Amino acid sequence: MKELWDIYDGKRKKIGKTLERGNILEKGEYHIVVTALILNSKNEILISKRAKNKKYGLMWECNGGSILAGETSLDGVIREIKEELGIEFSKKEAIFLKEFKEDGEMSKFTDIWLFKKDIKNEEITLPDGEAIEYKWVSIEEFIKIVNERKMVPTIKIGVEEYQKALLKKQRSSYGYIGKKVTVHIDRPLNSKHPKHGFIYQVNYGYIPNTVSGDGEELDCYLLGVNEPLESFEGECIAVMHRTNDDDDKLIIVPIGRSFSNEEIRKLTYFQEQFFESEIIR
Repeated sequence: MKELWDIYDGKRKKIGKTLERGNILEKGEYHIVVTALILNSKNEILISKRAKNKKYGLMWECNGGSILAGETSLDGVIREIKEELGIEFSKKEAIFLKEFKEDGEMSKFTDIWLFKKDIKNEEITLPDGEAIEYKWVSIEEFIKIVNERKMVPTIKIGVEEYQKALLKKQRSSYGYIGKKVTVHIDRPLNSKHPKHGFIYQVNYGYIPNTVSGDGEELDCYLLGVNEPLESFEGECIAVMHRTNDDDDKLIIVPIGRSFSNEEIRKLTYFQEQFFESEIIR
């Protein structure tokens, strides 16, 4: 089966082109690669050894790979972990850690996703044969493996990334999924953004007495209501998690209503087009 990649420009915007793995990118084109940094409660890192017949055979790595056409970065890293290790993570367990941009023969954006979880040995099954062995290592052992050139050279994780990972916590916004909330609407339907001038195509507000990643109240999109409002009690069905901006958005709907990811994307595009995000359910 052909492996196709979506191709992006230097600002990480899709250019409407796909490329089959093995072909060469044109100048100014990029693809997206993902890496999983998995830590247990001892703050040890899970690494695996690549099969002898693979590129970088018998070297250690943190698992990951290129995302496929139609996938998001988060879709890709969850798929890669399942294929290579057999571990099934949910999107709620993922924490975005860092992005690297590299220019070269195969220019790429590399996203590092963090997962903090104790994993039982029987959960690690190495199903696709790409990995033949695994172990948990301290950061000191990890760096030793890197310095001995026994680590796949494309892995972009070091002491700085590890220390940042230790401080990272899961988003508190995820705890609202499935709950009823009251939203204060400060930017009603058809109002204008006070700075950027675009028009709000849905009611937009916040939950009072909360704190988001940017230090402000937790913001909300209200979908399924076609008139300007001042407040609304509804249900949170998802979180718009921005990976390039520390400010999540709750997706609020009338109780009992449902919207697909595609519908959420379309309805929030007027503002979310300026950001990269994952929809978490």
